[in-house]
Amino acid sequence: MSRTEGVLKVLFVSESYPPATYGGGEISCALMASKLARRDDIEVTVLTSEVEGCPSEEIKDDVTVLRRLRTGRGRSSLLDNLRRKIYFKQSVRREVGKIVEEYDLVHFFNITSIVEVNKPSFATINSYINFCPKGNLFYKDEEVCQGCSPVRFIGCITHSEYIGGHRLKAPFKYNPLFWLPLYRDFLKRKKDIQKVDHFFSLSDFINQLLLKEGVKKNSITKVVNIPDITESDKSLDLEHTGVLVVYIGELSKIKGVDLLIKAFNRSSTDSRLLIVGDGPEREKLTNLAGPSVDFLGRVDHDAVHSIYRQADIVVVPSLWPEPLSRVLLEAAHFGTPIVATRVGGSPEIVKDGYNGLLVDPEVEDMVRKLRYMIEDHDVRDTMAENMKTFYRSELYPERVVADIVETYKDKLEGVRS
Repeated sequence: MSRTEGVLKVLFVSESYPPATYGGGEISCALMASKLARRDDIEVTVLTSEVEGCPSEEIKDDVTVLRRLRTGRGRSSLLDNLRRKIYFKQSVRREVGKIVEEYDLVHFFNITSIVEVNKPSFATINSYINFCPKGNLFYKDEEVCQGCSPVRFIGCITHSEYIGGHRLKAPFKYNPLFWLPLYRDFLKRKKDIQKVDHFFSLSDFINQLLLKEGVKKNSITKVVNIPDITESDKSLDLEHTGVLVVYIGELSKIKGVDLLIKAFNRSSTDSRLLIVGDGPEREKLTNLAGPSVDFLGRVDHDAVHSIYRQADIVVVPSLWPEPLSRVLLEAAHFGTPIVATRVGGSPEIVKDGYNGLLVDPEVEDMVRKLRYMIEDHDVRDTMAENMKTFYRSELYPERVVADIVETYKDKLEGVRS
């Protein structure tokens, strides 16, 4: 801890930070930074990338934000991501080296930002890029990957439609000149794991991946993300009759929205399915949808809370093993029962038969479980109350923050002793 003030000085390093938001990682970083900074015993600085129109240094939500890192112009194409690989890591080494001595510890929140430092280091593992060349552990876009090798990687990439959020076109999919740097970067990211003293993981599923890479069990602490709940006056009136089933998220192949729609079409006429979000699969999904399925498109985040409040059931039908969907945490906050596929970190929030139902990622099981939830009002009410209890005991933000601070201090005491 700081010798003069008794305050722990923490440096977060994240490639992106709001208002530059590309996914849940940036949101999680900002929420965690602001929650920590409100404590009297923590001082937080975030080192992140430059954003056009934003100051290079400012205090926001009690957090000092330094926008000094150089990265690509965006993430909308494979070319943009190539620029990131060229510029970003070198920029992190340079800028962290200039200021690291001012802090007691370094916390890498976006794992693309991990570099070796001469201070106690922590990393939040919120994705699979250290464990998979494609970054999603979804072998051939069909099943959870059980481990990678050069041969399996080639088979996977040539039978995959997407890499990240980008559609794989033939000039890349069948090009060894594309495969080689992609796999080489993956091997480098695996080595980055050895540069970190302690890990925060979102789920036991990620814990197992870290253990396979040789990380010791006592060097891993499981902490979930903080739900991003904005309570505002903005709301949406979702006119509907019967039970309202809701999906919130990207409309991409790996999210399994087609599985949900196929099952819902066979589940009940006394209900409606609301699809909130947009993405590359929207046209296909619209053509698949029956008359009781509505597409709302993208919704301002400060209105999403009103959707959760009106939802009777939230469904997370992911095919890929999501580390831990933010939708699970947000639905739990509002005490909404969840139906989720039995993959990735979902079973750690959805306790089957208690606060929701787990389903196999196939249509028949989804049909059975949806019908059960839709048709039994008493079951939904009981699961809703159980979800509220589970949230208060396991997911409450103040508990998450306390677990992180305790881990920081325990590890620092171990270094000094």
